[in-house]
Amino acid sequence: MSEGKPPKPDGDTVPAAPGAAKPAARLVKRAPAQPPKPTDPREKSCAKCGGAFTVLPGEKFFLCPSCYRRSFQSKRGKLETKVLTQITCVACGAREYLPFLPEDPSNALCQSCFRLRRAEPVQG
Repeated sequence: MSEGKPPKPDGDTVPAAPGAAKPAARLVKRAPAQPPKPTDPREKSCAKCGGAFTVLPGEKFFLCPSCYRRSFQSKRGKLETKVLTQITCVACGAREYLPFLPEDPSNALCQSCFRLRRAEPVQG
């Protein structure tokens, strides 16, 4: 080699910066101590809460089981039981189910009669 030229880079050698007196650095990847078997479960951290959880081979999860379940519950809304109450309308006599318990079931209106009474201006 001549003194004025930097060494030629091979595939895994990084040349020194121009004008620097440092020699080229050699990059070497470390091999893992024991390569993981494809049939072994893997430990991952949750993308949402950061908690550790185990993933079986063939599964691709980014959320831990509790965060995964919570994401579906929030999409469907609250998981509560709704009670339907059957009433007979005082105005028209129609039988209908309401999604709530009226204050006085014997004096309840169906939805269409309730809308009509609500649209009327209040006298007084």
